[in-house]
Amino acid sequence: MVSPHDDPIELVTSRYEEWRAAFGRERERVVSALCRQDLGTAVCRIEHVGSTAVPGLAAKDIVDIDVVVEDEAVGVVSEAIVAELGGTRVENSGTWHPVFREEDSQRFNDHVFGRPDDGWRVSVATAAALRARPALRAAYEQHKRATASGTDDLGTYSRAKSDLVEQLLAAARNLDRSFDFEVPDEP
Repeated sequence: MVSPHDDPIELVTSRYEEWRAAFGRERERVVSALCRQDLGTAVCRIEHVGSTAVPGLAAKDIVDIDVVVEDEAVGVVSEAIVAELGGTRVENSGTWHPVFREEDSQRFNDHVFGRPDDGWRVSVATAAALRARPALRAAYEQHKRATASGTDDLGTYSRAKSDLVEQLLAAARNLDRSFDFEVPDEP
């Protein structure tokens, strides 16, 4: 059983290429598992998000993945991932069920979101802003390190980043690229 609270909050030096490859393997496992369960058509998109999706950014050694599905499929898709691949599923809300997994000594947070949920949009937009804006990336890493040094509580750590996430969302709205969705105003 994998829990997000198993380990202390420890940031490691970026291993972007390794994490990107791990994302690719996990994406393929998830797609194959959902196809075996006849749920492949419920998937709208699968995104590598979080700090491991940003070159040069220190991160917890846990690859975050957003599996965006039709709204009514959140429960059945997250259950299928656990049934096929293992892991611990949490029902955070009706439209967000993270599945905490480990495969070949690599931890994954497979976040299953309903398409209308803004959570995945926040994740995709903030990762894009961090990749595009080195100064914001440096400030975000500094803030993460300071916060991690003061707590081992995942909730406290996550909440402490919310003001910076709002800045990242504002930066994402001003990037020289377009998203195929509206960037939310707040996390």
